[in-house]
Amino acid sequence: MKWNEEFDVVVVGSGGGGLVAAITAAHHGLKPVIIEKTKEYGGATALSGGGIWVPNNHVSKKAGVKDSEEEGLTYMEAVIEDKGPASTYERKAAYVKNGHKMVKFLEDLGMKWVPGTKYPDYYPEAPGGKVGRVVEGEIFDAKKLEDYEEKLRTGDMEAPMPLYSGKVSSVPVAFTNMKDFSTLVGMALNGMRHKVLGRHAISIGGGLIARFMRIALDLNIPIQLETPLKDLMMDDNGEKIVGVQAEKDGKPYYIKCKAVVLASGGFERNPELRKKYHNINGDWSSSRTENTGDILKIAEKYELDTALLDDAWWGPATVDGNGRQKFLVYERSMPHSIIVDQDGERYFNESESYTDAGHAILERQEKTGKGIHSWMIMESRHRNRYLFGDMLPKRTPQEAIDSGFLIKADTIEELAEKCEIPVEQLKGTITRFNGFVEAGVDEDFGRGKSAYDRYYGDPTYEYPNLGTIENGPFYACKIYPGDLGTKGGIVANENGQALKNGQPIEGLYATGNCSASVMGRVYPGPGSAIGGTTVFGYISANHIKEELF
Repeated sequence: MKWNEEFDVVVVGSGGGGLVAAITAAHHGLKPVIIEKTKEYGGATALSGGGIWVPNNHVSKKAGVKDSEEEGLTYMEAVIEDKGPASTYERKAAYVKNGHKMVKFLEDLGMKWVPGTKYPDYYPEAPGGKVGRVVEGEIFDAKKLEDYEEKLRTGDMEAPMPLYSGKVSSVPVAFTNMKDFSTLVGMALNGMRHKVLGRHAISIGGGLIARFMRIALDLNIPIQLETPLKDLMMDDNGEKIVGVQAEKDGKPYYIKCKAVVLASGGFERNPELRKKYHNINGDWSSSRTENTGDILKIAEKYELDTALLDDAWWGPATVDGNGRQKFLVYERSMPHSIIVDQDGERYFNESESYTDAGHAILERQEKTGKGIHSWMIMESRHRNRYLFGDMLPKRTPQEAIDSGFLIKADTIEELAEKCEIPVEQLKGTITRFNGFVEAGVDEDFGRGKSAYDRYYGDPTYEYPNLGTIENGPFYACKIYPGDLGTKGGIVANENGQALKNGQPIEGLYATGNCSASVMGRVYPGPGSAIGGTTVFGYISANHIKEELF
């Protein structure tokens, strides 16, 4: 074999997990290289909220959160019901044991963390559940990236001003009370301050990646963009990694190495694979168009173990008149709204975690054929008080109506007819829900019972998630099962090693959305997806150093 280059470790993918794996390897004195399929770096992490869910981390504990490894593992055991090969006890224990070590390790290399002390786990009432386990990067001046400033991936999640995901609950309700309005004004003034000082201030996912990238550049880690992985190179027995075949400038490019960390995206933008494993297409996904399952195809070629291929980081989504996907987090949780199926029936807690809500839509479709599409029903107070996507309160563009994105009507009867929902059924559903609001208890689905529900609620209401639907005009918006990416793929063990027939392949590791998530079929807390990829990127690089060098 004629090799074009030689490195100790090839990291495939430049998202959070790939960057942390490369940083950890370089810190150990190894020579890593990052290869990235696209012309931009950052992966799905750069398009995310930027939080990392890490039990027992010292940043949150300094801010007053009482936590321990034991409580973190107790919580993961309680809420991750699927005990499949990706979410074994050993994998969860490795996550909890190493997560807080990773946070401290990166801080020692220059990372600046901010705690999200008010952001609850998604099942905070479960054993070991907490409020405040998420950390995120401090607002960063992207100009410090120099030549790499313009190569950072951006998208719809890029905030119009620098902010912290731990404070984002103030944004949708900022026009309802002075406390949250003051928080929003403070964010805006901080953004103006950065501009006056000549900074390109970025936060959330882009800011997190930018800080990781600055550390990587300081460690002289090379990153090769537009260099997709094409194949793995094994020894003659197919038991050990000897290199990879990539593509560069349209030609085969061979890199010799002892270890490969697969840290790329999933297959959410591959129509054939989506149909095969999810029985839907990827049109409602919020993830990158380049995530077409390249790693899954390689895994199938080498008959690697896979799991959770039928799952994703689901969540209710809308598609506007221009075909843009909007992943709904806070909108559906606010008072004066419900979600119903095509028969006009509620069928889940609208304020629950997005992954659970996404599962509910898919299960409704499977059972009744009436879940896709569903409808979010809102009345005038929802539109007058809260943000909806990028629409300000009291500001509903006519284009949103004319394009059919929002259906508007003066009465519930008219709204039902326009949406082709049985009129009497919808009226009955709303009457029942309004009764729950008056009593302060959602007897059907427990909306508002959890601290997570209330985090995205109206703090000026006695019941922050409950509000009657009775004052026109009324609005309806189609709801689909969107996602932030698939979460199934290669099965790795507690060391991050990729498995074949339950046994590790020497030198091959997997993390990120191309692997099967340690979180199983749930989303334990804010930043669980980034947490999984970064922590196992860290674990993988440490194991490479210990076992191969």
